[in-house]
Amino acid sequence: MFADERRAKIAEMIGRNHSVTTGELTALFQVSLETVRKDLESMEKQGLLKRVHGGAVTVRQMQSYRNLAVRSGARQPEKHAVALAACSHICEGDFIALDTGSTAIELAKILAGRFDSLTVLTNSLEIFHIFSETKTNRIILTGGCFQPEEKSFYSHLTVDMIRQFHVKKYFLTPSGISLDFGISDHVCELIEVQRAMLGISEEVYVLADSSKFESHAPLKICAAEPAYRYLTDSGLPEEIFRAYQKASLLIENTAGGALPAIDKR
Repeated sequence: MFADERRAKIAEMIGRNHSVTTGELTALFQVSLETVRKDLESMEKQGLLKRVHGGAVTVRQMQSYRNLAVRSGARQPEKHAVALAACSHICEGDFIALDTGSTAIELAKILAGRFDSLTVLTNSLEIFHIFSETKTNRIILTGGCFQPEEKSFYSHLTVDMIRQFHVKKYFLTPSGISLDFGISDHVCELIEVQRAMLGISEEVYVLADSSKFESHAPLKICAAEPAYRYLTDSGLPEEIFRAYQKASLLIENTAGGALPAIDKR
């Protein structure tokens, strides 16, 4: 087994169990203790784990909440790259749903300039404003109570309206993704809206810059399902990329991912 394959397996084990021992790893891989130590040292330098006596533990941290205005100015090149990757999975005439958040807004800006015949369902007031400036795309804004920090609508009214539709593709933009905890976010009012969007969608695309992988927010939206497609930027560490592949998750990064070709007919 090559070093990158071992390290991908180690990342997967850390993600699921929060810790590993050097004894477990030497027995599993049939390699020397020195080889395992080199693997752990390399992964620690990349921020993938923390070495402790006799093994390693997870370094995944609970993310703190930052409102939409603050997030909009962070990691902009990475969000733009993820949004561009998402465009390759969208066709003229598609009926899509867009999540709230800064990455979803970045995607909306690109789509509004590239497509002429989309139908877009969203609970984001910002995304509504973006598409309202286009002449031929159709935008559907849900009703409900207004969440000012996220500039989005929520409540049972929102969920009831969403459930009247069936969309081809949903682009979910969570705060965190991890193999053990799943897909997560911060704003409790919006979690049920995101789950409702998942329930009406044929295909789900999870958009997240590389900093959000193997981290988590306090509220779980859903499990990290193999049926979803995960789009990220080229900064994702190779070990995490391989660990997600090994877990049968279809992950694609802007450096060239492992997704099969998508039939756009």
